Amino acid sequence: MQIEKQIRQFILQNLYFVEDNSFSDDASFLETGVVDSMGVMELVAFIQSEFGVTTENHEVVVENFDSVGKLANFVRRKLSLSKRGASLPATERAREPASLVNPGSGKILSDHELLSRDRGAE
Repeated sequence: MQIEKQIRQFILQNLYFVEDNSFSDDASFLETGVVDSMGVMELVAFIQSEFGVTTENHEVVVENFDSVGKLANFVRRKLSLSKRGASLPATERAREPASLVNPGSGKILSDHELLSRDRGAE
């Protein structure tokens, strides 16, 4: 609930200029008029500075940014992904082997084939 509290506090201090601050975590920002399109951009900047979450353009959608609850869940997912990615060794993060397409023949060479050729040339 700490993330929700921080988001709510930011909205109340910066975006929601109404004395009645009784909106639930599930209340739609768009339907209630709590946040407009410029406010969404401010929320993007806020979660980046406050939580270290980088947001891609395709992630700025109603499903992620339309309520305190949705935004908090989005932040949690992003934090979880960054922790998992950072904690895995590079070999586990790269599950697909590297490959290269030979421009002359169009044959796809795997990293194993490329390394074997290099060793054979020595």
